[in-house]
Amino acid sequence: MRISKAFWLWGQFSSKDTEYINGIKNEVKSLLKSPIFDAHVTLAGPFSLLDKSFFYKLKALKRNNNKIDLHLKSFNFETEFYKSFYISIKNSEELNSLRKDIYELNKFDIEKEYEPHISLAYGNHKSKDKKNMISNLAKLNFSIKMTRISLVDVNENINRWGVLDSFNLK
Repeated sequence: MRISKAFWLWGQFSSKDTEYINGIKNEVKSLLKSPIFDAHVTLAGPFSLLDKSFFYKLKALKRNNNKIDLHLKSFNFETEFYKSFYISIKNSEELNSLRKDIYELNKFDIEKEYEPHISLAYGNHKSKDKKNMISNLAKLNFSIKMTRISLVDVNENINRWGVLDSFNLK
């Protein structure tokens, strides 16, 4: 069962790349209605509780990790509400290394298959609408830069995703 109220760690992007992703999100929202959330790639979670030491460890983590290039592969969709429509990202050694570092801070289900992606719309959308959207969007085959880690307080019951703190990667 999915935990609807918890903390998550997101990777977020440079201002230029965020603007680019938000442009695509706005285009997608014209056909696929969705709650509003910040552009991100989920790194880890959910965490039901976090103690104060986690915040200090997280700040230290940023000193040991560089910004990461994320290769955008393609637009994709599933029937799952939180993966309704998204951009697939190529999994990389750098992403997996960062996730292992996070796991050492606070254990989470690292064994679950990790499929990095940038959600563009959450919801229960029709497959034909999502296929139509893909045919209207420009092809992807380039990278964007993940420049920071954000700690996010999520309450899916009320569609709230609040960034509590962000840490720039070096």
